[in-house]
Amino acid sequence: MSSQGRNPIVGMLWVWAAWLSGCGAVLAPNGTMFEDHCKKTTTCEALKYNTCLGSPLPYTHTSLILAEDSSSQEEAFEKLTMWSGLRNAPRCWSVIQPLLCAIYMPKCENGRVELPSKTLCLATRRPCSIVDRERGWPNFLKCDKFPVGCSNEVQKLKFNTSGQCEAPLVKTDIQSSWYKDVEGCGIQCDNPLFTEEEHNDMHAYIAYFGTVTLLCTFFTLATFLADWKNSNRYPAVILFYINACFFVGSIGWLAQFLDGARKEIVCKSDNTMRLGEPSSSETLSCVTIFIIVYYSLMSGVIWFVMLTYAWHTSFKALGTTHQPLSGRTSYFHMVTWSIPFVLTVAILAIAEVDGDSVSGICFVGYKNYHYRAGFVLAPIGVVLVVGGYFLIRGVMTLFSIKSNHPGLLSEKAASKINETMLRLGIFGFLAFGFVFITFGCHFYDFFNQAEWERSFREYVLCEANVTIASQTNKPIPECTIKNRPSLMVEKINLFSMFGTGIAMSTWVWTKATFLIWKRTWFKIIGRSDNEPKRIKKSKMIAKAFAMRKELHKDQEKELSFSMHTVSHEGPVGEYVIPTCEVHWCCHQW
Repeated sequence: MSSQGRNPIVGMLWVWAAWLSGCGAVLAPNGTMFEDHCKKTTTCEALKYNTCLGSPLPYTHTSLILAEDSSSQEEAFEKLTMWSGLRNAPRCWSVIQPLLCAIYMPKCENGRVELPSKTLCLATRRPCSIVDRERGWPNFLKCDKFPVGCSNEVQKLKFNTSGQCEAPLVKTDIQSSWYKDVEGCGIQCDNPLFTEEEHNDMHAYIAYFGTVTLLCTFFTLATFLADWKNSNRYPAVILFYINACFFVGSIGWLAQFLDGARKEIVCKSDNTMRLGEPSSSETLSCVTIFIIVYYSLMSGVIWFVMLTYAWHTSFKALGTTHQPLSGRTSYFHMVTWSIPFVLTVAILAIAEVDGDSVSGICFVGYKNYHYRAGFVLAPIGVVLVVGGYFLIRGVMTLFSIKSNHPGLLSEKAASKINETMLRLGIFGFLAFGFVFITFGCHFYDFFNQAEWERSFREYVLCEANVTIASQTNKPIPECTIKNRPSLMVEKINLFSMFGTGIAMSTWVWTKATFLIWKRTWFKIIGRSDNEPKRIKKSKMIAKAFAMRKELHKDQEKELSFSMHTVSHEGPVGEYVIPTCEVHWCCHQW
């Protein structure tokens, strides 16, 4: 028996030495040749093709032993053509070509074929993750089958690594723009789910309703400012702040119609969609529009809750001297301005602002609808519940006053209560109707988003197969996006949002507004309108008592005053204002 047979440890050491040698064979103590771990014994055959994936091969023989899915060189060449679809993933294509050629057309010499190294294989895993996700790597291309530390002739070849990106993907070197599992390609800026005609149709729709909302809210703001001395009181002034929010929001929506603005807002510098903003490499135009639109929307709807609460408490205090909103107005501002600020900062902190070429703005959660649900649906849902509660309670309070105290109300006061209840009902129905529509549209998007993304991904893969089909003279597949968002639903969603702003402005569409502008016009041209002016009761009473105190002091004057009411037309309708008449005369003793 040989020494190796008598001592197995010595044999194992020789095997380990063969592994560490890298290339070439070593002799065992008995003269037996160990097989090189970087090569495999097989039968060589002459190459029928002198190029692999467009690169000339510097050898003349090959073997099919490594390509387990091919039984002939013709079949191996066809498989390589199928793999060439990865040309549409540029970064994958640049690293996988040497591996494919080392498997399908390896160098074979003296009955031994070269093996690719494990390092060469591992370099393809991350850039070509789309292969693993879509169909998985075949067994003969799994990296655990390859040795470590080997080099072969194929690795010395120069391949064309340029690659390309089929529409709707475009080539980009910005990593944050890469489409999922397709390194080197990002989604084109123009939303591929909609055609150019649909883009133009939606833009015209936004321009029309955005302009109407802008004009309506501007008219309301101007009406308040024209009579600010009388209008700056709660709860009426809350309508001013609501309209101010929707006015600013409309500016954010219409900013896209400035020359070149839409592309600046929703497109990155590499002409891909803006996703996951803010980013350090792009301008702040997208973030700026998001802040304007989102912050004004959230502030506007929270102000609506404050309005319903103010109405409710004011109606409860009718007929009393109690001032229910005294000292609370500062809290209104603290809540309505701070909550949207916190939400806006949180969205920017997690970088979930996305651009959309159809809407022409940047908003939260265009890509990830879970964040849309958390930062849009949840706050509006709270508004719906809380605002609805106070609105219903306010109408019930008015109805109770009218029903339980009919003898205490004049005919005019009863008529005003009826009118107020009717207007509150219509106003509340419109506001809640629009909120409900918004909820429905967002839920429609939320529950269908996964299907739309799957359909889009199938479309992207189909476009890659078009390249393969054209190279193999096979029927070219017809690529379509099977499922996509409904443009009509998107229009309804926008209508409900702009409609809310228009509805908020309708509260001043009264005769009182006409009288305010009439007085303003007379004031501009220097004419007197001969209408009773509003005088604050507290100031008049204080002045009257001050004068009375002075008369008691010198006992030379008498003072008497009486109070009555006059009707004043304000921007939210007619209301009764107590005024005071002061009479004094002098007496000589």
